[in-house]
Amino acid sequence: MAGITQMLMRQLADSSILKRFSNTERSLLQNTEGKKVYDCTDSEIKQMLAYCCLMVGIDRPPGDDKKAVLISFLRKYHGALTNKQVAQAFELVAAGELGSEVQEHYNNVSPMYISSVIRAYMHKLNGLKNRYESRKRIENPPKSSPEAYYRRLIKIIEEYNVVPVFWAWDEVYEYLKVEVKGTPVTSSAEEKKEIVRKHFCEKYPNAMLQALNK
Repeated sequence: MAGITQMLMRQLADSSILKRFSNTERSLLQNTEGKKVYDCTDSEIKQMLAYCCLMVGIDRPPGDDKKAVLISFLRKYHGALTNKQVAQAFELVAAGELGSEVQEHYNNVSPMYISSVIRAYMHKLNGLKNRYESRKRIENPPKSSPEAYYRRLIKIIEEYNVVPVFWAWDEVYEYLKVEVKGTPVTSSAEEKKEIVRKHFCEKYPNAMLQALNK
């Protein structure tokens, strides 16, 4: 139950972050539908190409020989994308969302033109993903575990040869209680602190026990 609750909380947090993006940006970030191009049949790729041509106003469809070349090219160089993502890339060209560089196609759906559209699409998508992950780290910082606090405390003691006066003593105590036999059981925050500091003074006898200046 706790795991399900945490998952739902993460989903709600992700939904809150997505609200900071435009409708178009959200549609890019959430576009996970469709089949990988390298898994699509020739017929499915032809349908995708027809849709892409329609989106950008290419009214001279490629002949069968050229279609075969385009299908092979798409599978080889852009097969990891889904057919829905490729279609979305051309939708964004039509909407003017990918810049003027990919607007001109000379009524010719060539491998070079397809690649230029997909490069512009991936540049936009990767930028959005970076923004999303950055916002996610700011709003949902990872919580340190008791072991992480314990390991960082060891690093500080070994580097500076001092047991600090301030630390996340409760978390380190919880780690010691599980990992170190004989750790006294207590619910007092002050006793937890003293138990942890005593443990590290014994573990590092040459380390100085830091104290508040009076």
